[in-house]
Amino acid sequence: MKTAKTICKIIMLLLGSFFIFMSFDSFDTPNATVLELVGGFLINSSPGIVLIALTCILWKKEKMLGVIILIGAVGLFFLFKFYRDTNEKWLTILIVEVPMLVVGGLLLGHREK
Repeated sequence: MKTAKTICKIIMLLLGSFFIFMSFDSFDTPNATVLELVGGFLINSSPGIVLIALTCILWKKEKMLGVIILIGAVGLFFLFKFYRDTNEKWLTILIVEVPMLVVGGLLLGHREK
């Protein structure tokens, strides 16, 4: 079970890295100053930075990390209104929501021996 918990945490680190990687498109804005570009990048990459930081800080506290990830998954579900037009948002649900729900559930559901 220790391997499964480690894989779950690595998945969260990869998801945070994916968020940061996707925020590089903020540098594509024409006629923007360097400060605006860097500020846009930091704002767009902040969910990934927070996810990576939480995973690293709570590495040993699996239950708390699982609760926070599940709350984040449910919050994102309602914040981005994934319950509307699921035909258009199924890929985002598959990439973001499903890993967070699975990881949160596995981290909460494991039992100590």
